[in-house]
Amino acid sequence: MFGLGELAAVVSAIKGVQSLLNGLSDAKASYDQASQLLGHLSSAQDSLDEKEKNWKLKKPLNSKQALQIAQKQAEIDAAKQKVKDHLLMSGHGSLLRKQEALLAASRASHAAYLKNIAVKRRQRKERNQMILTAVFLVGAFIFLTFSGFYIHKEYKEHQLKSAKERLKDAKIRQKNYRQCGRPRC
Repeated sequence: MFGLGELAAVVSAIKGVQSLLNGLSDAKASYDQASQLLGHLSSAQDSLDEKEKNWKLKKPLNSKQALQIAQKQAEIDAAKQKVKDHLLMSGHGSLLRKQEALLAASRASHAAYLKNIAVKRRQRKERNQMILTAVFLVGAFIFLTFSGFYIHKEYKEHQLKSAKERLKDAKIRQKNYRQCGRPRC
């Protein structure tokens, strides 16, 4: 749900624009005032879009929230249309078309930029994954190499000890055969 302050900010922006619109039609205001009104309307639209996005992130919209958003969107659209009509009536139609073309080009370049950023993030993630895999494989190889050397060393020592013990046992048996004729005396 819109917080009271958030809703008040959107409403006050719309009311301010509507009061300026009334003055615009009365005083036959200049293009600068109309473009300033469009700027205020864009700010109100951005604020409304941000609030809607924040609401949707938390949980799905309920009917009251959806109705509030729809009402505020309709008010913003009506005010924009009034300003555009005024600009067209005052002979600034070509400037309005240029402004819309610039906005479309800006949005397209921003979308391309975001797509480029997404590609770079994916590439960085893949590169980091490959580096992590390589580090793991090198670490595992080093660990296995040192483990192999240690186990081989222990095996050789054990083999040497058992060979010495077998030799010692053989000497004792041989000595016992000579003394009493049996392997154990």
